[in-house]
Amino acid sequence: MDTSARQIDVVDLIDKSGIRKFHVNLIFWSFLIMVVDGFDLQAIGYVAPSLIKAWQLSRASFGIAFSAGLVGMMIGATQGGSMGDRWGRKRTVLAGVVCFALFTLVTAGATGLSSLVVLRFLAGIGLGCAVPNAIALNTEYAPKKYRATMVTVMFLGYTIGAALGGAAAALMIPHFGWQSVFVLGGVAPLLVAVLCYVYLPESIRFQILRRGGPGAMRAHLQKWFPEAGITEDSELVVHEEVKAGMSFTHLFKENRAPFTVLLWTCFIANLITLHFIANWLPTVIESTGIPLQRAVIVTSLFQLGGTLGGIVISRLLDRGSLMPLVGFFGAAAVMIASIGAVNNSESMLEVVVFAAGLFVVGTQFGLNALAGSSYPTFIRATGVGWALGIGRIGSILGPMVGGILIALKLPLPQIFLYGAIPMLVGCVASFMLLTLRRKAIQRGEDLTVVAGSH
Repeated sequence: MDTSARQIDVVDLIDKSGIRKFHVNLIFWSFLIMVVDGFDLQAIGYVAPSLIKAWQLSRASFGIAFSAGLVGMMIGATQGGSMGDRWGRKRTVLAGVVCFALFTLVTAGATGLSSLVVLRFLAGIGLGCAVPNAIALNTEYAPKKYRATMVTVMFLGYTIGAALGGAAAALMIPHFGWQSVFVLGGVAPLLVAVLCYVYLPESIRFQILRRGGPGAMRAHLQKWFPEAGITEDSELVVHEEVKAGMSFTHLFKENRAPFTVLLWTCFIANLITLHFIANWLPTVIESTGIPLQRAVIVTSLFQLGGTLGGIVISRLLDRGSLMPLVGFFGAAAVMIASIGAVNNSESMLEVVVFAAGLFVVGTQFGLNALAGSSYPTFIRATGVGWALGIGRIGSILGPMVGGILIALKLPLPQIFLYGAIPMLVGCVASFMLLTLRRKAIQRGEDLTVVAGSH
């Protein structure tokens, strides 16, 4: 009997499907994870004024508390990616959520800067651990024509969680003290983790490749794809390998090294500019004579534009070309450089800042989706984790570079011209990625080696 007739190619089945009920379920729970992740990441920023006053600290000395979380996220992303490729996406996501939930909860009892720094570092490890595995999980369940869009919709929860943190802090701190923000930031993720343990699915691709058998996955696929004719005799297959060795080293094997380095370059370049703008734009705008409250509102347009940009670039990337990423980097450079040139017109400033957010933050959404689809299953979470982790170098450098430029007392247009340089670097790097992809197609190579069609 011909056994090949009973094989079900799981990747092909998912790639060719539309958005189904189980996709909506996956996006919902992943979105919720990103909400609590974003809330916890930004919590320290919202309680900082209260802590500085309560502990009688200088603003400068408090900077280490911000950096501790980012360093923890860098370690969590890189190591959490490897854990996800070894133990599973769902298991590692939940471990990360529980980790940052517990350390955030304990932070409510912090009595000084030293304990706060340690606890934010440990919480950062959990925060960093959850994100790459959530991206990998959604990538592996997404239909091919909606892959970037699913990752982007999931990641919007991160932005919303950060915004909710500000609203919650404004309501809670006056009545319950700064500790209440950390209590909420600890309890909410624990509740989400319990619910996701029940409702969040594990990656079928991971289970087949790592555990060698379909198990309950056949029943899931029968429910999700009743028209596929899956029976008890059907063999679920994924036409990929699990190769021996450290998962990190495979990021540089089989022609992946140039792609990996260029991808990391894009992440660093974009995050330098993103965090430079996010941290310094209110201060710089206020220096032109615009009231601080108005400056904060103008800066919020940067994130608002980014939400729209994420949706736009994800739909463009789902058409199969990296050219939109090149265009977004280039347009971002133009918009950042323009901020300093329109500071005399408040209405024009609002338009340019919104457009800058659309392209800069939108580019980050696109890079997250690209990283998720750029590596084969056995190293996908590792690839995403290292891209996010190395990208954190940009997150740390951005505010530092902005501080140096402002300290030099450069003219405003010149500050933003320098701020646009990383986006030009990203534009060149993303164009080189596009060239790599085209050459791979011409050579007839599997794109999972170079730019991940699977």
